[in-house]
Amino acid sequence: MNIKEFAALKVGDKIKNPSGGDSVGEIVETTDSGVRVVWGARGEHEHKFFYSSLTTAWMNWVKVDEPAATDASL
Repeated sequence: MNIKEFAALKVGDKIKNPSGGDSVGEIVETTDSGVRVVWGARGEHEHKFFYSSLTTAWMNWVKVDEPAATDASL
């Protein structure tokens, strides 16, 4: 992921970290300086991790594209 892709993340986007064992996270908050991510299943004991745009942790991320809905799936 590059800085433009990181800056374009929005709440609800899913990301994958291939260097971390393919763990999947969800963007749950965005700010002017970074994002908050919940890794794994969301639930009442979830922990939000903040990633600043000034760090490099997000450079390993890949955005997970949701499959497009088709008439057959409706």
